[in-house]
Amino acid sequence: MYANANPSPEERLPTDLPAPKSARGPKHRWVPILGLVLSAAGMLALQLLLPETIDTGGKRMLTLIVALVGCLWVLGWFFFASGLSPRARIGTAVVLLAAGLATGLSIRRVEFSGDMVPSFDWRWTKDRYVALEEHRTRGSEQDDDAVLGLVDLAAVTPGQDDVLEFRGPQRDGVSPGPALARDWTTSPPKLLWRQPVGGGYASFLKIGPALITIEQRRDKEAIVAYAADTGHELWVYEYPALFSETLGGDGPRATPTYHDGKIYSLGATGELVALEFATGKKLWQLNILKDNECGNLDWGMSGSPLIHEDVVIVNPGDQKGTDNSRAVVAYSLADGQRRWAAGRAKTGYASPMLVTLGGTKQVLIFDGVGLAGCDSTDGRELWRFPWKSDFDINAAQPVILDDQRIVITSASGSALVQVNHDAGAWTAEQVWMSRRLKGGYASPIAYDGALYGIDESILVALDLADGKQKWKDRQGQYGHGQMLRRDDLLVILGEAGELALVEATPTKFNELARVQAIEGKTWNVPLLVGNRVYVRNHLEMAAYELPTAEIYDPEAAPNTAAEETSLPAKVNE
Repeated sequence: MYANANPSPEERLPTDLPAPKSARGPKHRWVPILGLVLSAAGMLALQLLLPETIDTGGKRMLTLIVALVGCLWVLGWFFFASGLSPRARIGTAVVLLAAGLATGLSIRRVEFSGDMVPSFDWRWTKDRYVALEEHRTRGSEQDDDAVLGLVDLAAVTPGQDDVLEFRGPQRDGVSPGPALARDWTTSPPKLLWRQPVGGGYASFLKIGPALITIEQRRDKEAIVAYAADTGHELWVYEYPALFSETLGGDGPRATPTYHDGKIYSLGATGELVALEFATGKKLWQLNILKDNECGNLDWGMSGSPLIHEDVVIVNPGDQKGTDNSRAVVAYSLADGQRRWAAGRAKTGYASPMLVTLGGTKQVLIFDGVGLAGCDSTDGRELWRFPWKSDFDINAAQPVILDDQRIVITSASGSALVQVNHDAGAWTAEQVWMSRRLKGGYASPIAYDGALYGIDESILVALDLADGKQKWKDRQGQYGHGQMLRRDDLLVILGEAGELALVEATPTKFNELARVQAIEGKTWNVPLLVGNRVYVRNHLEMAAYELPTAEIYDPEAAPNTAAEETSLPAKVNE
């Protein structure tokens, strides 16, 4: 029999072909996986293989760049090589754009920690300046002559324990006073007051019953006097100035200086102001950058004014300036007239110091390119020790060990420098150099044969004799915080606003106590006067009373229960 010569259409269809696909599937699925694997490997390699000369912030920035490249790889595959339908790709693009736009509009400002970790100020939270203005308005409504009369600054004479300049009379962070208790469990620090404050990274001065600081209030810098006992605003002097920088943040950086009934303050944009301490009345004002035909630094003017005899000394630096630009300049205390100017080295972020080396009084400048000693009468450079850091960020205060030896630190490492004066000639030579302490922002403390500093967020102790590490414990993580010393105790204000007490001993790390004092990124140096510590950052300020050693004397009467305003202490066992 012959087959049907005229098959029907149904019979002509092949029966062994696969069914057609109802939709396209993604192509080359291995491509995004490969991109993610390479991105992860690159991030791991950056953390493990980059040299110690690159700090944690730099490593995190490079890591973020590698992560972004990985994300772009995946997005490129999705939109151009995945083979998905145009509708799917367009829909995904719309969703991503909408989400990005909504997120961007929700962020009021972005800030970064010292290790380049971002934080966001969301628009649904109360703006910091609104909170400050509301607080000050409520305070003004409650003011009356009797309250203001309780703090009269006209007849104030600074006391022996008062702090009249940045980090104390030697600018070394050493705070004399009563012995502090080593245990905060029985009687934790007592909160005296806490309130909003304007932006910036200045510290406080303490003169009699008053605290002095400088802060940012919207588009103005404000030099402010507060009552130390209550936080009450006594007077404020404002002027138009706004230094804004994404990585470092907005506001002034340099702590004011008190001298002979007057306040001398330097803002981030270069405004040097002299005020009456009693009233806040302006005596004179000038801009040191304009006066010296200089440009500003990337992160603003940060060196606190230095008073010597009848002049105030500042460090504007030669920032792409003209022949009139000078690195160290002195102005008359009386009227702000320029007395002398010298040098051309690029400015750093540390404050000038008055020191005696080789039997000669001089102005010590840690600028953007090194450490230098300048004649205190005319600014003439006597000697220089080159010290280069990334982006010229030399910010930590030098540590004076004796008549010849100085320790400096930056994100590049630390060094002991010996300054010699022989037969009329000055020399500065390196004794040792160590990368075990890379103090980007935090000024170190020397005590008991050791140097204590914050090495990329972790407290470390080095042997002063050779720079070798004595200890470093990851429990001692304080971010890019700041510290002071009272006797053999380090009082540390961490970058996250925590207040800690640590033994200054070269044998081992020993944190005695830690409490949360304020909230927010904190780069400001604390102020320790007597048994009170005053702390601030760019969001809030507070005063605490610390327990003294007498409270825990076994011969003394037992301590009463802690008041309700005391903070519960977090103590490391």
